[in-house]
Amino acid sequence: MGYKLVLSILLCYTLGSIPVGIILSKKFKGIDIREFGSHNIGATNVFRYSGKLEGILTGIMDGLKPVLAMAIFKKIDILPPSVIPLLGASAVCGNLWSIFLKFKGGRGLAATIGYFAYLTPKTFIVAFPIAVFIAFITKWNFPVGGLSMYIVGPIVGAKMFHYSSYIIVTMLYLGLLMLIREVPWMIIHSTNYFKRRNHEKG
Repeated sequence: MGYKLVLSILLCYTLGSIPVGIILSKKFKGIDIREFGSHNIGATNVFRYSGKLEGILTGIMDGLKPVLAMAIFKKIDILPPSVIPLLGASAVCGNLWSIFLKFKGGRGLAATIGYFAYLTPKTFIVAFPIAVFIAFITKWNFPVGGLSMYIVGPIVGAKMFHYSSYIIVTMLYLGLLMLIREVPWMIIHSTNYFKRRNHEKG
């Protein structure tokens, strides 16, 4: 199973790496979305600076990356079920660290939604509204809201719905990677926020 697993992980990672936001923005508007707004290639930035259609399509296609990765390999049945969550996680990681963009990428929100919705639909029903609420109270900070799904999801999945341990462990490891990736951005965001607050008080 060794070489099959390695090749499957690389294939799913490559699938996740496809920079949909860049491709659609160049195709429909002739722009490089990395030069606008937050310079992010995700659906939100594409929606704002390339167009609503491009943004919606980017979100849908990014969300489908882990879904396709897991569904295809589940269908062809060449690997044990215990590695299917890992393949979906590989697609999410490709979205975060694209091999085509020198290991830079989006924030992974749409990919996270697709990952949870397919892998643990019952958990998703509980965790997603919580993520939306957290995004709301943080002034629609969607990356923080998405990150919360990796905290709430494993707890709900284990305690309420008793998903298999390999699913819970994979979600936790992927959440840790998401957290590590977001820490620099969260520090910058928090620093700028407190600077603005101090400036307004002064």
